[in-house]
Amino acid sequence: MAENVLTDALGLKKLKEGDAFKSIFVVVSISPKIDKNGRTYYDVAVSDASGSFEAKVWSDAQWLDKSGAAASDDEHIDAEKIPTLCGRTVGVNGKVSGYRGQMQYSFAKITLLNQEKFPPAQYMQHSPIGIDKLTARLNALIDSCGGEAGAFVKNVFTGEFITRFSYWPAAVGHHHAYANGLLEHTVSVAASARAMAQSMRESGYEIDVDVVTVGALLHDIGKLEAYKMESAPEMTTEGAFIDHVALGFALFGELAAKHGLSRKLALHLQHIILSHHGQREYGSPVVPATPEALIVSAADELDFHIFCWSDSVKNLHDTQEISPWSASAQRRFWKV
Repeated sequence: MAENVLTDALGLKKLKEGDAFKSIFVVVSISPKIDKNGRTYYDVAVSDASGSFEAKVWSDAQWLDKSGAAASDDEHIDAEKIPTLCGRTVGVNGKVSGYRGQMQYSFAKITLLNQEKFPPAQYMQHSPIGIDKLTARLNALIDSCGGEAGAFVKNVFTGEFITRFSYWPAAVGHHHAYANGLLEHTVSVAASARAMAQSMRESGYEIDVDVVTVGALLHDIGKLEAYKMESAPEMTTEGAFIDHVALGFALFGELAAKHGLSRKLALHLQHIILSHHGQREYGSPVVPATPEALIVSAADELDFHIFCWSDSVKNLHDTQEISPWSASAQRRFWKV
């Protein structure tokens, strides 16, 4: 049995039952729970540059503070201060165990580290695709658009807007929940949508390829208001109670007015933003009613599910074909 394996989040998922480990992570979330004996334990989500995962912190775990200047500082963290660890860098000692046929991770000791010596940004997860490559793909998609839609999107993706857009997460969970995640997801959706639109035109359908591309590039702009990116992706108050679809509709209205977009094109792009989740039960106030909206919605759903497949099977051993249950996608995935 391995003892005190030094690992990152990606390596952790490859450990075996009974293995002990230690590492440094940024705390993404801490949720207190009560066990059957009335004792408090915590569901904790952490991440580093290689990925993220969830762990249990049982009632007998140690919470220590070594964030002071002196390395010998070793103070116990009171329960009321535990939630303040969100977004901060901690050292953990833990163990892998089995639970209902799946691996479960538990932390026996969580130590708050000096945030200057161990800055959270150093342990932040980013898109696995380099920012230069993502930016080049975005620019190519923007440059491919002509007419009024093309001129509009070229004006939108400038200055502070593109700076934030390139850095922001696409979610706090589920998919692309890391720095540059919104950019990665958007260029994937837009490239797929444009390819589908071109293919459909070649099949004889009347499709505006530029509207599809611009709609795909703008479909998730509400996430700029729904999330914030500090040490880890976080939900804003607006994101929790208004949601990114409605926020995107409102933000697009401001951009359309600022850049003098025609009423007809503005309405079409607003419809794409409002309908891109495909169904009302999935958060769309309206369902897609144009070929362009149908294509963007299909491309968005496809990218989400392909991401979930990739994330679910990437850590399976060579002899494993079936992934653990994906709560996000509501299915198990098959590694063929």
